[in-house]
Amino acid sequence: MRAGAAARYGAPVRTSAEIYHRVRWDPRLDPARFVFGIDRHRAEAELVPLPAFVPGGDIPWHRVLFIEADGERVWDRATGVDRLDTSTAGRVRAPRLLGAPFFTARTPHAWHDVDGWVPAVPQPAEPPVTILRVLTWNTLWDRYDADLIHTARRRPLLLAELEHADADVIALQEVERDLLNRLLTAAWVRERYTLCTDPAGTDVDDSGVLLLSRVPVLESARHVLGPYKQVTAITVAGPVVVAAVHLTSDHTADGPHRRTTELAALTGGLAGLDVPVVVAGDVNDGGDTPARRLGLRDAWTEAHGREDRTATFDPARNPLAAIGSPTGRASRLDRVLLRGVDLTVRAARLAGDVPRDGLLASDHFGVLVDLAVGAAPAATGAQPTARTAVAWLPPRRLWPPVQDVRRVLDPRFERWPPHVSVLFGFLPEAEFEDAAPHLAAAAAEVSPFEATLAGVRTFAHQDDTTVWLDPAAADPAPWAGLHAALRRRFPQCRDRAEGWTPHLTLGRTTGPVTTRLPPATARVDRLVLLSRRADEPMHPRAEVLLGTGELRWLPDPSPADTAAAPGPATAAGSPDPATGVLGILRAALPEGIVHLAGSRRIGCDLPGADLDLVAVFPGEPDLDDLRRRVTGAVGAGWSVRPVGGARVPGLRLHGDGLAVDLVTVGSGGLPVDEAVARRAELGEPSAVALSAVSDAEAVLAATADVPGFAGLARAVKAWARARGLDSAPFGGLPGMAWTVLAARTARDAAGLPPAELLRHFFGTWAAWDWTGPVTLTGAATALTEAYPMAVLTPSSPVRTCTGQVDAGFADLVTQELYQSWEGRPAMPPHRRHRAWAVLTVEPVAGEPFEETVGRFRGRVRALLTVLDEAGVTDAHAWPRPFTTGPAIREYAVGLGRRPPGATTLATLLSAWLATLPGVHADHVPGAAVPTLH
Repeated sequence: MRAGAAARYGAPVRTSAEIYHRVRWDPRLDPARFVFGIDRHRAEAELVPLPAFVPGGDIPWHRVLFIEADGERVWDRATGVDRLDTSTAGRVRAPRLLGAPFFTARTPHAWHDVDGWVPAVPQPAEPPVTILRVLTWNTLWDRYDADLIHTARRRPLLLAELEHADADVIALQEVERDLLNRLLTAAWVRERYTLCTDPAGTDVDDSGVLLLSRVPVLESARHVLGPYKQVTAITVAGPVVVAAVHLTSDHTADGPHRRTTELAALTGGLAGLDVPVVVAGDVNDGGDTPARRLGLRDAWTEAHGREDRTATFDPARNPLAAIGSPTGRASRLDRVLLRGVDLTVRAARLAGDVPRDGLLASDHFGVLVDLAVGAAPAATGAQPTARTAVAWLPPRRLWPPVQDVRRVLDPRFERWPPHVSVLFGFLPEAEFEDAAPHLAAAAAEVSPFEATLAGVRTFAHQDDTTVWLDPAAADPAPWAGLHAALRRRFPQCRDRAEGWTPHLTLGRTTGPVTTRLPPATARVDRLVLLSRRADEPMHPRAEVLLGTGELRWLPDPSPADTAAAPGPATAAGSPDPATGVLGILRAALPEGIVHLAGSRRIGCDLPGADLDLVAVFPGEPDLDDLRRRVTGAVGAGWSVRPVGGARVPGLRLHGDGLAVDLVTVGSGGLPVDEAVARRAELGEPSAVALSAVSDAEAVLAATADVPGFAGLARAVKAWARARGLDSAPFGGLPGMAWTVLAARTARDAAGLPPAELLRHFFGTWAAWDWTGPVTLTGAATALTEAYPMAVLTPSSPVRTCTGQVDAGFADLVTQELYQSWEGRPAMPPHRRHRAWAVLTVEPVAGEPFEETVGRFRGRVRALLTVLDEAGVTDAHAWPRPFTTGPAIREYAVGLGRRPPGATTLATLLSAWLATLPGVHADHVPGAAVPTLH
């Protein structure tokens, strides 16, 4: 905008962005009839159709000078005009859907406390329905066999069943005046439902068909199909047409022929409706003929499959059906049929199929179908959980007074941030990734809005009262629109029976409510996805912006992901316990040479890193003697145990917060100081053990003139540790593999600053072709065996140090590298795994606990192989326990996207567990495991 122009422009009530999103998403407005006047630095503004305007594109919002609809200026920046709500320009012109000549209009009626049943006023501006529960039921009139069917006793049962069904639209057949009168006087009908016609008229008497709706009815109509047969239809906000029918039965001599005629007429009448259509009723045909001839889908079949044979008229189960059935044949006569991609079946079940006091309400069972209306909902079979929610969090500046009140009224207030739940509960955290695009689409439909938190209110319970702050005090409409947009995408997340009320819970009390809080205003411009893991508090996992739908994953509020340049393991000037114990061991074992290896030798060790040592002794070492000498040297505060099952003997030490791996090698006839250089002469096991020393020296030599290497290696190892990718016994890459990858990157991209070097690391290895091996220097090396991921050791005997990495784990590493290359936070394992195997290690009598734990760690790879062979190819064993104690360790193994059930898992692991005394496994859901570190 030109500087001179800016000064003379006024301040409209709303911004151009707000007007745009209002027009774009308000169903009452037609975007095609709006144009933007754009400042192009010319004498005249350029007119751009609103549908062609791209928010966030080349044209900034401040260049929008005015907005017109149907030639009328409804918004003007210069004058401050904002007539969008008062003008009729740009409004959708919606003709009747249920029009002549097929349909004849009827007047819906609603209850008025003074005037009784009166015409219901159509509300074309009603928000569209997003969830529609439809119930159809043939109620069994008493025109036949009246003395056998107990109508007087059945009617109260029927009304109770209808109320309990909690349906949005009820389609009834065989309604007589007595039943109609009972419905007209029922409190729940009067309070919540609109009738499709004037109850004082004869429409119901003529056909027995009645529609009741608790969602707004925009229009109503009927079409006579024949004697005592008609289709009754309503249009509800959406729009969606719901038609109720009762086709001729086989009790009539020419029943099949008449049904054919009725279906043909109905097909023609519905053909011109370019909106979603629901046909509900008794079609008196147990096959697929009605759906096929009408060109509609069968909701029951979509919910239960084509092989399902559930009957709604079943003489064997229903004595009332047996009375009226000439054949005794069970059949699904009652249907809910659908047309339109905007109708998605979420569930379908029978109603009234359980006797009450030995009696059923009708000879037919009702059919109750839950439909999602609008954009396709999230496709998942997962059930909502109270451990997750979609919520709005007020800005931090508003927290102090709210938290002061919550601290008094709720002793556990820290388990939730102050929030307004929009959907609670939501889908499990493992479904968040699949839910994200649907959540984003819902958020994009709703523009940001201002909310006023004012008024402390209560929900009364039997024993106490919930105290809450009202966020919709100024205007509940934006909250309702936001909730509706989410419900449309996630229909399985149903509200409580009493409905949804936006509220910020402050706590509970048994006494009088004296809490007062001053009003506060905040902008609602984003929602957060919350989840609770195990006994942890609810934490935000993602946020999605209103108006744009932009979704951002949030890092876990756990110990920081230290991938960004962690420092050395020991701060400058601090005593290094590793140096002390190394000196003690060298003094205690004077006949040998104790070599420092691993990350501490290379200088890329992280805090808490193990101390890796290789001790060379003349001849063959006596491990029992070494254990006694080492135990005496390190003192009582240390545990020392032999390492069983290794190719060369060794000791494992724990003390002073440090773990030490001491590998022992006999030099045979070689001088001990030549053993490393002449290791090939000592046999493969000893040569491999000694190569830990030569590997470290090779890395140091290759990176001697690469100043960025040590920092990069530490950052990479911290990154891998935060993602559980860093343990060979648990199927991951060992420290040497990460070191080689870091060294290659640092050598190939020398001179890059640390942050760019780390990103270069992610990009290089994310896009790497892993069909070939990786070497320290880049020299070509051929392998005789194929591996999903091969990183070779830097010195002889050259071998892969990633042979334990299977294809699933290699995919996981690649995914994580790509995520970090793209600047996204780590994906928590709780988003990857729908269930876990929790492996608990407990003491075994007569055995040191560390030995039991060590045996378990050595067998984890075998467990992963069992799971992989059973089809669980995306299992991930987290290498660190989430519970530790003097006599317990608990480890989590993620079971992926298609986890085996508890029984299957027990069968798979039975043989593996039989070899591990002190270890047992439990199958637990995703949220049962805490955040893993």
